[in-house]
Amino acid sequence: MIRSLSFILFFLGLIHHSFAQSHQKRKVLFLGNSYTYVNNLPQLIKDIALANGDTLVFDSNCPGGHTFNNHFNNATSLSKINAQAWDCVILQAQSQEPSFSPGQVAAQTLPYAIKLDSLIKNNNACTETVFFETWGRKNGDASNCGSYPPICTYLGMQNRLRASYKLFADTTQSIMAPAGEAWRKSIAQNPSLELYSSDQSHPVLEGSYLTACVFYETLFHKSVLSNTYTAGVSSINVSFLQQIAHDVVNDSLLTWNIGKYNPCGTTGLNQLSSQHNIVLYPNPAQNVLQTNTTASYKIYDVLGNLCLSGNKSNTINIESLKSGVYFIELYSFDSTKKIRFVKE
Repeated sequence: MIRSLSFILFFLGLIHHSFAQSHQKRKVLFLGNSYTYVNNLPQLIKDIALANGDTLVFDSNCPGGHTFNNHFNNATSLSKINAQAWDCVILQAQSQEPSFSPGQVAAQTLPYAIKLDSLIKNNNACTETVFFETWGRKNGDASNCGSYPPICTYLGMQNRLRASYKLFADTTQSIMAPAGEAWRKSIAQNPSLELYSSDQSHPVLEGSYLTACVFYETLFHKSVLSNTYTAGVSSINVSFLQQIAHDVVNDSLLTWNIGKYNPCGTTGLNQLSSQHNIVLYPNPAQNVLQTNTTASYKIYDVLGNLCLSGNKSNTINIESLKSGVYFIELYSFDSTKKIRFVKE
């Protein structure tokens, strides 16, 4: 317990030190849909950053209704991923899809979150993937409520979105930007402050401003409190929304994986992985996996069920597995490694 507390205090000290820094520049790509392009969310983040002496250089591809699957098969999205060495790439899923049942998300959405993350990190190993957790619809998802009752209400839908985006971030060792959680707290504390447009789904300016504040703190690791950029939102609402964003991001930094993984560093989980010399390929795979060393293995699905196991092999036949996301534990004479992979 003392050791854990010491780590948290040390970590928060690093964050505080980072907040004190100024004149940061971040190159960010946004891949999403209308939740990102309505009210020009990237520009709002850029203007907030500028008011704090920071620079956001951004590009985006946000066709309406796009899913992770759509982006993975979108030539423009793929070209933009490879256009330069981004500091961060923001991934925002179609607004309803991550709220569906855990089984459906694991089969239809998670594999493409993993594939996009792999493309991002293949372009530049130092790029951080950031999953944009969105918000539940104001009165739940009426169009899908009949087939999956948990999303019949706002809170039910929001709970599923949080769980799915957390799954995406944890599975890929990436960051979760908790915009939906900031909306949840704002609605609970000040339900009269309207964040939704008349369609009860897309944001009005106040909703986008709150989201932009969450992203500023997530991307720059600096406080948004007392930022002078208002975007035309009233001063009283600006102060409230900035405080909500600041509280949500900083109350649960490790939950959102902010600072937890360093894609170019030699600490934490990445250091542990770098010590293990087992390599698995190809990934995604169709019928056969290969390893660079003779290893025993166990393969689990996303729910932790053991699917396959074997001893001392360089070649692993996965033809019997259904398409989806799996985890393989590989054991060689001097190391152990757990790797996620996609069976196509």
